[in-house]
Amino acid sequence: MKKILSFVVILSFLFLPLYSHYQAASVNKVEGVFTTTTVKQVQITATSLSFRTGASTNHRIIKTYSKGTVLDVIGKIGTWYVVKNSKDTVGCVDSRYVKAYTAPTSSSDSFNSMQTEMLGYINADRTANGLSPLTLDKALCNGAYLKSKDMADNNYFSHTSPTYGSPFEMMQSLGISYSAAGENIALNTSVKGAYDAFMNSSGHRANILSASFGKVGLGFYQEGSYLYVTQWFTN
Repeated sequence: MKKILSFVVILSFLFLPLYSHYQAASVNKVEGVFTTTTVKQVQITATSLSFRTGASTNHRIIKTYSKGTVLDVIGKIGTWYVVKNSKDTVGCVDSRYVKAYTAPTSSSDSFNSMQTEMLGYINADRTANGLSPLTLDKALCNGAYLKSKDMADNNYFSHTSPTYGSPFEMMQSLGISYSAAGENIALNTSVKGAYDAFMNSSGHRANILSASFGKVGLGFYQEGSYLYVTQWFTN
């Protein structure tokens, strides 16, 4: 079984004024008795969850987040976490609908060797085509690993995850910002086999050789003899 899929988006700079709206929200004042916690990040487990100005449902909703969103924890007020989103806005979420989150690491020798092998193929072809090499990005690698694992765990092969939504929703939920982004996914038996399949497909090849991208995340998940491969690209 060998499968590949490619997905790419370039966000228009016409959308940039929206960011100033969310940045203005960072002045919100969180109310209540603050305590510290050893939890550093939480991930939302509910389908959707309100991000509020204080530790109760009586407080104003700043924003509603979807399942899978990761937020940085500052402390606690009662049973609520005081959290900070990717735009440094501070608010509270109910601890009943989140779980402690630890980003996956790529410390194993086999994982690192697969990243090194894949990055070598990518940058060799980019150099041959007069393009700058891509830089391996830790946050993108962590997200790409989560996507590969999610496909294996939930037995699907698609750009749209039942857990995280589209690749771009998933990137945003993990605090990854971009104005251009793309995803390649493959199910193959080796790193080289997956790469060759990508390069023999016009859509995947376009992502790998895009001048719009400067960073890449490479995520691998082995299940039996099959290797789930995810490539995340951003500018």
